[in-house]
Amino acid sequence: MSLQRIITIVSACFCFLSSDLYSQGHYNGGSYNANDFFIPPASGWVFSLYYSYADMNYHNHSGKRAENIMISENPPLSLKAEQNVTTESIIPMLIYFGKNKIINARWGVLALPSINNPTSGIALDFYSGQTKLINRTVNFRSYGFGDFYLQPIWLTWENKRLSTTVSYGFWAPTGKYKANDPENLGLGYWSHNIRGASRYKASSKINVMGALTYEFNSGQKGTDFKEASHLTLDTGVSYNFPAGHEIGILGFGNIQLEDDKGTKASLEKDTTYGLGIYGSYWIIPGKLGTLARVTNNFFTQNRFGGISFQIGVNYLFFK
Repeated sequence: MSLQRIITIVSACFCFLSSDLYSQGHYNGGSYNANDFFIPPASGWVFSLYYSYADMNYHNHSGKRAENIMISENPPLSLKAEQNVTTESIIPMLIYFGKNKIINARWGVLALPSINNPTSGIALDFYSGQTKLINRTVNFRSYGFGDFYLQPIWLTWENKRLSTTVSYGFWAPTGKYKANDPENLGLGYWSHNIRGASRYKASSKINVMGALTYEFNSGQKGTDFKEASHLTLDTGVSYNFPAGHEIGILGFGNIQLEDDKGTKASLEKDTTYGLGIYGSYWIIPGKLGTLARVTNNFFTQNRFGGISFQIGVNYLFFK
């Protein structure tokens, strides 16, 4: 197998991080580039390190930026939330692409720890847990290990033009969590992701893909709250240069499928859509590369949304 074949397919497989760390649940659209869902035709390891920055604002059920989060209608209760929340994360990543095949599919495993300060999703969880109006500014400045993602089931089937992948992964609540603590670093519950994706090779340089992810959650530690399940659609188009460098665009939409449960459950369902652009460049082709990406939300309701930016370095060890 040629080196160019490997780096063309793998060049975007370095952004499995939760780039949109600003909404309910763990997985939200825009966390993957166009080729990230698919296992390349080579065996080996990928080591990555990313820095992620997000700047978010809360949007109400009408999609407008607002400072009040409605908790109940009778009696009427709303919470004055911090309008703007920023978050920074350092995200190491480890991927292994396996040898041989399982049920005629290439296979892989992904592990994703995170080191971050409280995200806007954590901020929203904190505000929603209060029982009276908040008129003070809360400083979300602690820093430490967040929740941990592991994807133990990951299979890709590929023919000349069409690739199909299925995967299962879960978010473990390893980040510090205590009910009503503004310095939490995790969400306090397990999330399970079931995903299917397809990619069509329109030409030797252009790929078009789409993916659906279903996420459901356990109850939250120390509370009666249970986050509703969500369905996320990701789409994207990538262009591969002869040296393996890549640029691409992506779109995504995330909708809530059912009502939240518990005393701090939101009255309205949440939703958001977004667009993004990314690029990867190989410093040492097939060995050492860099990647940058930016995403932005629109039509956001009952959640935080805004702009997110990531940069990272990636090291490949393929046999």
